[in-house]
Parts: sequence; structure tokens; C-alpha cells
Amino acid sequence: MISTLYRTPDGALKQNLTEDEVRSAVRSKEGVLWVDFYKPTPEEIFALDELFGFHPLAIEDCQHVSQFPKLDDFGAHLFLIFLAPNPKFKPDTDPEKISTEEPVLELDMFLGVNFVVTYHISPLPFLNGLLERAKRDPKRVFNRGAVFLAHDILDAAVDQFFAMVAKFQDEAEEAEENLQKTGSEELLPGILELKRRVIRLRRQMSDHREVIQHLIRGNHSAVVPESHIYFRNILDHLNKIEDDLDVCRDTIDNARDVYLALSNVRTNQVMKVLTLVFALSLPFTVMTGWFGMNFDHLPFKEHPHGPWVYTAVMTLCAVAMIYWVRVKHWF
Repeated sequence: MISTLYRTPDGALKQNLTEDEVRSAVRSKEGVLWVDFYKPTPEEIFALDELFGFHPLAIEDCQHVSQFPKLDDFGAHLFLIFLAPNPKFKPDTDPEKISTEEPVLELDMFLGVNFVVTYHISPLPFLNGLLERAKRDPKRVFNRGAVFLAHDILDAAVDQFFAMVAKFQDEAEEAEENLQKTGSEELLPGILELKRRVIRLRRQMSDHREVIQHLIRGNHSAVVPESHIYFRNILDHLNKIEDDLDVCRDTIDNARDVYLALSNVRTNQVMKVLTLVFALSLPFTVMTGWFGMNFDHLPFKEHPHGPWVYTAVMTLCAVAMIYWVRVKHWF
């Protein structure tokens, strides 16, 4: 499906343009044209070359799913791959289950002097919101030019990550609290999966930052100097997201350290109990072993209450050892 919006140089808004009108708008290099491709058919994909003359490599990248952003300068136009959170993605802590949804969705964008072309195969609510806003208030969206329209789209895509990062932080804090309460080993797979997602998103945010920096520093004909300050605002958002992800990763590492510390404490407690049990059995082992040597002259050998005497002595030795351990505060 193709949606077209064109604000003419005299301020009028046209929708659902024909192919000839789109071609004429691109060649005029006047006004602002926004064409959105959503789940395009092979015939509609052909329009990327037929109407706009985009580079074949860029068109090929549109038809393949990428997990990392990029920026290519083809002279007459820029090609960007940007990512946005998937609102349908729900992580599963069970490692045996594989989610059919990706955590991020790809948004491809072509930027020219007077046009912006967006391409996506998955629904992007924030992009639909911008389209509706452009229809209601075209002057606000299109008045500053195509590069500012591209900024609005990229800025909206980046802002979606704040909600995802906040969710990661909530999951990390909840996992840390659960580990402190229970120390259950069953929580580890979910924590490790969360850390993997945080690290992956952190790397993607770093790539986004490089794309925006290249967009600002590069001498692109479609990017006017007045827009640089707006793209720097996106950089500030990306830096804030990276900082939040670093904090989230530290929280996850702290939760793991808490689990390891609790495991060591439990292990030490078990070892202390086993050591005490072994120590208390020493008097019984030594005395029964000694008197089991069948010597001829052993005390109380012929006494009718000899076994009871030996048992009482061994018990007293064990009680004395318990008292000694308590006095030393070893247990």
C-alpha cells in the first residue's frame, strides 16, 4: 500500500497522487513530498526505481530485514535504515520457547531535496500518527522542508525506545528483588535473557548515534545546516538511552552478584552443618575404635555397666565440643 502526501509550493496539500504527479513533484524539487510504502507489492516496489530512480542496492536493502541501522549517500538521495521498538513484542523467559516477534522493527527511508520516502513491512503506530498529523496540519509538518520531516520521523522512532528501556529497568529491578527474596536458580535464565536484550539494544543505539553523527557531519545536499541542531537533539536522546541501558545492565549484574553471594552463603551454611556433624561424631568414632581393638586390659571391660559408661563419656565429650564451638562463635 502506498500513501502519498504533497504540499505544493503555494501551500496546498494533495493526497493520493498519480505516478505522473509524483514524478513531476520529484523533478520540480519544490514543495515537500512524502510517500509511505507499507507492505508494498512487487509492482509497487518497482515504483522505487521507476518514479524516484533510487539506487538498486538501496532498493535491495529495503527487501531484506536488517537488525542494525545504516546510512548510505548515493548523491541524489540519502538512504537510511532505522529501527523502532515492536509494540507486539513480548519477551519469554523460557529458553525453550522462541518468540515469533522481533523486539525491533525496520524502517527504511529515502531522503532527497524535496521528498521523503518511507518503507516498512510492519505496522508502525508512531509513523501512522505522523501521517494523520500531516493530513490535519500540513503546514506544521511540511513547512520547514523535507529534511525536517525526516527529523520528525527519526525523532519519533527514537522516542519509542524510552518506553522499552523503562520496561527493561522495571524487569531488572524486579528480578533483583526476587533474587534477594528467594535466591531461586529458576530466575537466572530470565535474567540472562534480559541482559542479552539490553546489550543488543545498547549496540543498536550506538549504531543509531553513528548514523545521526554522519548525517550531521557529512556534506549532504539534502541536509541543510539549519537542521543540524535538531538532529543533535536526537543525539541527546540516544545518549540518554545509552546511559539508561548502562544503568539497567549494572542492575542486572548486581542481581547476578546477589544470587552468587546467596549461593555462597547457602553453601557455607551447609558445610558448617556437615562439619559440625562430623566433629560431633569424632568422640564416638575414636572411643569405639579404640575399645574395639580387643586389648586384654581395658577399663570397665568386665564391669556390668561398662557400655553405658562408655556411652556417657562419649556423649559428654560431644556436649563439651558443642559448648566449645558456641563459646568460640563458630556456629
